Amino acid sequence: MRTNIFRLCTALLLALSLAVPLGALAGDRIYYGTRAGMHVTTVGKSGIGTANAVILIKHTPEDAKAVCVEYLVDESPDCVRRMLAELKIADRVSGNCTTRTWTDMYDGRYAFMGEAKKSDDMIADYAIKDLRTGEILDGSPPSGYDVQLTIFQQLCPGVAK
Repeated sequence: MRTNIFRLCTALLLALSLAVPLGALAGDRIYYGTRAGMHVTTVGKSGIGTANAVILIKHTPEDAKAVCVEYLVDESPDCVRRMLAELKIADRVSGNCTTRTWTDMYDGRYAFMGEAKKSDDMIADYAIKDLRTGEILDGSPPSGYDVQLTIFQQLCPGVAK
């Protein structure tokens, strides 16, 4: 009996390791742009869902390669080196889930304002306000809506579903 349980657990662990590549679990990456491959790797989390939520991030060679291959269609090591050198971002995103505000990797500050009022100019499900400009992100890729919503959802899960 004990041997069968051990074999079953071993088989299950092997199957999971083959089905889900390391680093590919949901929430393991945060996007810094709207183009294919524009993501960074999560290296640590603390206070998620609280007034002191922090996600530590790192732009790894694997992240840089994703931009090169998926967006720039350039598989050269020079592209990876260039992407690593050119991307200037903070090592964290942070938020206050009580006030529903957060700071992204570019030091931009945003506020989650709840459900968006639908109009011809608003395609977003939620209203996200850029606290520097006072503008509400309209939901389009150029507005950065998807990037900011994902950051907020990872810092403060369960608020914006």
